Amino acid sequence: MKKLLIIDDHRMFADGIKFLIECSLNYQVIGILNCGENVCSFLSKNPVDIILLDIELPDISGFELAKDIKKQFPDCQILALSMLSDMGSIQRMMASGASGYCVKSAGRDELFTAIQKTSNYLCYLPAFYFPDLKHQKNNFGNMAISSRESEVIQLIVKGSTTNEIATQLFLSPRTVETHRKNIYRKLEVHSNIELTKKAQRLRLI
Repeated sequence: MKKLLIIDDHRMFADGIKFLIECSLNYQVIGILNCGENVCSFLSKNPVDIILLDIELPDISGFELAKDIKKQFPDCQILALSMLSDMGSIQRMMASGASGYCVKSAGRDELFTAIQKTSNYLCYLPAFYFPDLKHQKNNFGNMAISSRESEVIQLIVKGSTTNEIATQLFLSPRTVETHRKNIYRKLEVHSNIELTKKAQRLRLI
């Protein structure tokens, strides 16, 4: 059973999330912390697989806390769970070390999907994030990366082979290669090395 930590200063909200998770998913919520002060000391004694992290904490921003957590506990996956839904917050949180981002206005099923994907070392971003990419003015052009393509990008960057990606995402190798070609075309790259650099620059990983 995977272990999960909730960091959120709204106690009633955190208690509700804990109840939903433990009733519906095979995860054990081993703690709820309401500020960032004792997070790293807690994690040193209580290893977890995934953290649900609010951005707006009373003593430290989730951005800074995510950096601290990933520095000391690099294998711990972070899913940001926030009221903030702007592109800047999402991109900054992912750049700080989060592997997923879910807005608090999302439904239960979306939250569960975000938890499961993030804890399995896959990227999760809200659906509205991807169409909005084409409106950015940072040389994105008409690119719009789908959620499935984002998952493939994450695995390519981590060095997974086509067959390994196919197994993890329950796809055929041919489908994975099709996604790879579409990703190369959209990002205007020609190799995995170029893809990694471009994805980092665009904060897709």
